[in-house]
Amino acid sequence: MKHIIGMAISHLDLKGAKGPKLELDYLRLVYAVKEMKKQGDDAQGYLVVMTEQMLNHIRQWEYKYRGRGYVEVISASLNGYMNHTINDDKSITLARTVVSTIWDKPARHSIADVSRDIGEGILMEIILGLEPNLQRLRDENRFPLGVRWDFYGVVQ
Repeated sequence: MKHIIGMAISHLDLKGAKGPKLELDYLRLVYAVKEMKKQGDDAQGYLVVMTEQMLNHIRQWEYKYRGRGYVEVISASLNGYMNHTINDDKSITLARTVVSTIWDKPARHSIADVSRDIGEGILMEIILGLEPNLQRLRDENRFPLGVRWDFYGVVQ
């Protein structure tokens, strides 16, 4: 069995506590994949970030923490339009409509929620495209290490 775990980092900068939180999320993924492999299972982690700045930070951590190969880091840089939509309060209604239409999710109330929905949607589409025969599991009691991953699935 192969375990697939993923996280989407939806914020667009590394200000304040966001930088250390991103580092912790990356380390959590690396640790979870390593532990599953130690136990004899195959595993792969995926981390989606929204900016090149975040991708550059993670590239440094890949070397520092020897995480390459355990976690595939993917930049889903938002194009100018979508980036503008997330950051422009006047366009939030349009962004909610896009999220609820494309990913068939109810629209939420804040810019952060919309950004999170976009990131998680991108993560899910990337994983489903890269991992054939994947069965997504939503029961959080079965999630590795008891962490609420943005995505968890198995390939039998």
